Amino acid sequence: MSLPTTRRIVTGHDNNGKAIITSDAVLTPANPLDPEGNPPTGIIPGFTNLYKTDGIPAKAQTPFVDVHGKKIGLVDQSGVYCRIVDFPATGDASDNVNIMHRTQSVDFGVVLKGSIKLILDDEVETIMNEGDVCVQRATIHKCDRNIPCSRCVKRGDGHKCTREWPDGGYDPKVHRIYPRTSTGQGDDSPATTDNNTSPAMTAQNVSDMPIPPSSKRKSASVKSPPSPNPRRQPNPLGLGPHPGNGPLSDPDAAASTLEFLTWGRSKFSDYDLKALELLKEPHYGGASSVPKDSGPDWDVSNGFGGTGAAQVSFLQLLLPNRRQVFQLVEYHINSILWYHACFHGPTFYNELNDVYQGPSGLQVRNMDLRWTAILFSIMAASMTCASDQIASSWGFKKSERAKLTRQWYKATVTCLNLADYMWRHHIYSVQAIAILTMSAHVLGFSNTQSTLLGVALKIAQGLGLQRLGPEEESNNPTGISIVSASAQREKAIKRETGRRVWSQLCMQDWFSIPFSEMYSIQRHHFTTIKSLHVDDNTMEPMPEDMPSVTSFQNTLVEMAALMPQIHDAIIASNTLYTKYEQVVEYDTKMRILTTEHMPSFFSNNEPMKPEWPPFVSWARRSLTICFAHKIIMIHRAFLGRSFTEPAFDFTRRTCMAAAKSILKEARQAYDEEGPLLWIDQAFMVAAGITLALDIFHRKPNDPEYEEHRKLVENTISMLGKFENSMIALRGIRLLSSLLAEQARLTADQTLENYRKRSNDTLGDPSQHKRQKFNVPKFVESFVGNDSFTHSLRTANRGGEPSLDLFEPEARTPARTPIPQDPSFTSDFGYETFEQLFPPHTGISNNFLFEDLLNFDI
Repeated sequence: MSLPTTRRIVTGHDNNGKAIITSDAVLTPANPLDPEGNPPTGIIPGFTNLYKTDGIPAKAQTPFVDVHGKKIGLVDQSGVYCRIVDFPATGDASDNVNIMHRTQSVDFGVVLKGSIKLILDDEVETIMNEGDVCVQRATIHKCDRNIPCSRCVKRGDGHKCTREWPDGGYDPKVHRIYPRTSTGQGDDSPATTDNNTSPAMTAQNVSDMPIPPSSKRKSASVKSPPSPNPRRQPNPLGLGPHPGNGPLSDPDAAASTLEFLTWGRSKFSDYDLKALELLKEPHYGGASSVPKDSGPDWDVSNGFGGTGAAQVSFLQLLLPNRRQVFQLVEYHINSILWYHACFHGPTFYNELNDVYQGPSGLQVRNMDLRWTAILFSIMAASMTCASDQIASSWGFKKSERAKLTRQWYKATVTCLNLADYMWRHHIYSVQAIAILTMSAHVLGFSNTQSTLLGVALKIAQGLGLQRLGPEEESNNPTGISIVSASAQREKAIKRETGRRVWSQLCMQDWFSIPFSEMYSIQRHHFTTIKSLHVDDNTMEPMPEDMPSVTSFQNTLVEMAALMPQIHDAIIASNTLYTKYEQVVEYDTKMRILTTEHMPSFFSNNEPMKPEWPPFVSWARRSLTICFAHKIIMIHRAFLGRSFTEPAFDFTRRTCMAAAKSILKEARQAYDEEGPLLWIDQAFMVAAGITLALDIFHRKPNDPEYEEHRKLVENTISMLGKFENSMIALRGIRLLSSLLAEQARLTADQTLENYRKRSNDTLGDPSQHKRQKFNVPKFVESFVGNDSFTHSLRTANRGGEPSLDLFEPEARTPARTPIPQDPSFTSDFGYETFEQLFPPHTGISNNFLFEDLLNFDI
């Protein structure tokens, strides 16, 4: 790199007091980090240290000391530095040198040549051109020399980033992303200015182009700034009514919307991502008149270890090579997407292809980090669900696989935080969180995932995903519009993606009811319809007897919709008799749903057809497992009573049959070449618990006693095959503890009976004292004094599991994590048992330790 030199002339006095030139030298910029004063390399700025004073006031008669080329600090408490800093253009290189920082000093920055962007931590960005002076008074700042700059990239506006401002130069009233209006009396008021930036206009002036996942660099010669008089565009995505007839046209609705904006939130029914993003700051006043709605500055520190620049650099290191990235994405689209349907496979694959077309491939620093979060979540799910053989064929070793999966999960969360996802709402963020469910529970992040899903629900509501009704399909007798034009297809894809994501959030909420005893999404509060039965490539309707990528989701969401209904029905009933009536009624409804209303291709009685996609057989088993588990969840309130009260024997027989069905299907699913889904493991644990509890209430000579005990032992053996799954590890621990406790109680009871027969000859042997299942003692035994429990307690003191990308060496051993590894088991505390398993399992303190285990034997 060749930076310009500087001629420095220093004056002084000779011995007679006559003015002379003490030094006249040409200085070459030096590396400020190099004590030898060598020229800088790469994108490191060049420092030309002109002069340094000592003391206050400065001493002019001291001998001249040349500080150029020497390693000196940015601040000197004893004097003043005068230096020239040359910021070379970064080009395609990552600017991980120039980070947000604060110096406890007053600096005078004069732009001598070129231009540079000054960035403060309140989101203010100021272009400085030649001759401009900045008086920097100990504030956090950064000089951004990238094009596009990091701020524009994070906003998804990298294609607009420029430093060329024709027609009078840079004007913050026009060229800012959020134009400022001056509060001076001589300026136009916001109501009369041509640059109308009211919230209503902002919602209507959005380009109808989709937001690209990659922020493509633009040439510095671009000279067309955004027009100050944007033309009113039609409703960009067609998602909901036109803004002219939408929520802002009604005075009451407009008042409500403005009230939401006062709190920094949006209340537009349109699924208009760009408009929502533009509303994250006030538009109707200057910086001095309106309090700044500022979010956290992830350039300083994102809270997950290291600065934002360092995090982005580390995220780049986590990406495998191009071939492996495509293998992971292709596997997800072909083998996993049918389960959650949270993104449009062809669209994402094309976007990934576009990203890799550039000479440098996928560079995280140039990406919309929310889109990058989707990529990491997809890769984490693929690695979690793929068999060892498939992962090995991709080139991932067993030990590397466990470590990478965990890192990719954390990378997803880090990307979202770096992109300020809780402030800058986008459907990418909701998609990434929903997809993380496929890996979170296996990795031991059930608590984290539950929290993220709560955030995702709020973001989805802000985006209007709950209002994607059938407005545009109503004119078609089949309810489906025929999509032909490219624009219509793009709009249909966006609407369908929103519907699919909303359905997934509904399922996550409703299936967790047995765990939390409450739910957040009310069926009467949203109008979004089920995902349409269409071909993902053409978006054309498909025959009813042909499976689509949304077939499984649509079937499962109908099953999930019954859970809030039975929850409300049982709560509304006042006696055990009427409560149990509801249980029997919804048991029947669930069976009817899965027999009479299920698509024919998901029926086990229908022969497989060669034209069907491979996931149909996997979906059949998953639906069978889900159905059996939901039957147990419907009866769960009476399962404990069913062991001792004959009136509820139907519940006992039903739950035992359902548990056996779960274990049978899960075992066969493992033997197939399909994905290893977390629900198979979680529901196997629930089935094993159900059978284990039944053993407590049977005599050793009962035929079911030995059968059920053998099934529990087989379940433990089956769970042992999932080496890196926290669900399996915790399930093994719990089931083994239950069997050990049952054996202990049986032995104690046998000994007690023997003593009664030997010593108490006067008493009635039939009136022996019953053994009590000591629940607190069992809990202490399960989460007691061994190293496994010690890791739980130790980790719990530190709160949530670590999501640091930069893990200390001691926390990232080369070996595969095992239960004794605190970093692998730190997502739960021993005080709350329910944190051991995913909410969908329905295992909670109340359910297990109060409803089921509090009994006499």
